[in-house]
Amino acid sequence: MAASKEQVLEYNDLNADKFPEPVETIKIDKYNLSAATIDMKDPVVALLVGLFTIHSLIRRSLRAVARQARNIEPTKRAGFLQYAKMTFETLDSHHHHEEEIFFPIMKPYVDFTESSHEHEEIERLLHQNLEFVRTAETHLKGGEGSPAWPGEEISSTTERLIEVLLPHLQKEETLSCLYGRRVPLAVLEDCNKKIENAVFEELKKQGMIWGTSYQLRHFNKKEKEIFPPMPALVRLGFEFFGWLGYGKVLQFGPTESELKN
Repeated sequence: MAASKEQVLEYNDLNADKFPEPVETIKIDKYNLSAATIDMKDPVVALLVGLFTIHSLIRRSLRAVARQARNIEPTKRAGFLQYAKMTFETLDSHHHHEEEIFFPIMKPYVDFTESSHEHEEIERLLHQNLEFVRTAETHLKGGEGSPAWPGEEISSTTERLIEVLLPHLQKEETLSCLYGRRVPLAVLEDCNKKIENAVFEELKKQGMIWGTSYQLRHFNKKEKEIFPPMPALVRLGFEFFGWLGYGKVLQFGPTESELKN
């Protein structure tokens, strides 16, 4: 959906009584993230832009899974399944980061209680998909009595997950833009550092090249100018060795069109 057509929504400000004075709204267009459109010299913007990029990754990866699971060729199912499994695990990890780090730290300033409650339905659909992943793994092992490929189940459940998830992501983004400047800079920095540390620990378990190249696969050229925060040569190295080692998996990532939304 183009940014110009997206409905502008307002949400409950659960901290309104504590912050009677308005703050300047943060302007971040999630459909147009680049060094030219984002003021990375603004420390609050720089610390919040990661929320928008991980949301882009989640939107795009889920759409790629939903689009392909039904009709994936039998010879490509193993690679696709690795991609789908990483996609679902990334969303699951993101929710853990929010519940354990982001929401509690932000609560005195930006209260995401309603968003936290919405995680229940999202997690229900997500864990259905993780069950289908296990069925697919059994299918790939073959043998007598092995189950059929659950492509229809994965696609339909992921489509429903996207329907539930997109308004949820927009709510988090809107609340962050409306009230993010209430949050002291030191608090935002602490929050970012804790999330970065959690992600780094996950990358070590996944394998740095695989985990990082998976993330980079979901950002367009302009977005890579600002996220993740790494030198261009380092990023290019991760992308090169990622495609070298995991090209048969990364091929199932978003199309050029999907990278714009």
